[in-house]
Amino acid sequence: MGQRERWIIFLVGALMGVGVLWVVQTNSQPKRDAKRQVREGLNLPGMMYDFAVTSKGFYGHYVLWESVETRPDGAKVRSIVTGGRRHYEASGREMAQEYLLIRETYAAGTALAEPGPVTDYTFQFADRIALKLKPGHQAAEVKLPSGDFAQPVAGKPDEALLALKRWREPLEKTPWAELPKVLAALRADPAVASAELISIDWKKEAEIIRANSGQK
Repeated sequence: MGQRERWIIFLVGALMGVGVLWVVQTNSQPKRDAKRQVREGLNLPGMMYDFAVTSKGFYGHYVLWESVETRPDGAKVRSIVTGGRRHYEASGREMAQEYLLIRETYAAGTALAEPGPVTDYTFQFADRIALKLKPGHQAAEVKLPSGDFAQPVAGKPDEALLALKRWREPLEKTPWAELPKVLAALRADPAVASAELISIDWKKEAEIIRANSGQK
């Protein structure tokens, strides 16, 4: 076989390889896009779902603040604040950190430790408050002493969102224990009908993860 024939065979093989790669790439791209959309639609870091599904308590250096309340029946409710899921712009730049308020319920007599078991979990954004406005009022009327002010929700004139950005600075001194007072102050505002931390349906999101992982 001459040099010319070997060169032709090489080119044909290379072209076939490129063709196979193109077909694989074309067929797998929709799957990758679908998985990316699922990831972007989740509100919690992956490990949070693992802890909640296995009924474990969340402990460690990621906990920024913690308090414990004992109910009349002896059950204990542990409230913690920790960092949320990281999000990135299309350019790859990391967006501002989110913060979560997690409440874990332990049955009476259960030690407050990672093994648990935790009988109930609730997740909320610790730095994001949903507002319902009274008729005739606008989001711009609602402002905190920290300088944070409400933003209108597009297409919903009676709703607003207030992000606690200045209030939580500097982070090492954020008064997370004062969140109930912040909510109470907002509820007392003449323009506000209701103020609530935004809840996260972790069970629904965990089911989405399961459905897209191929697990039964």
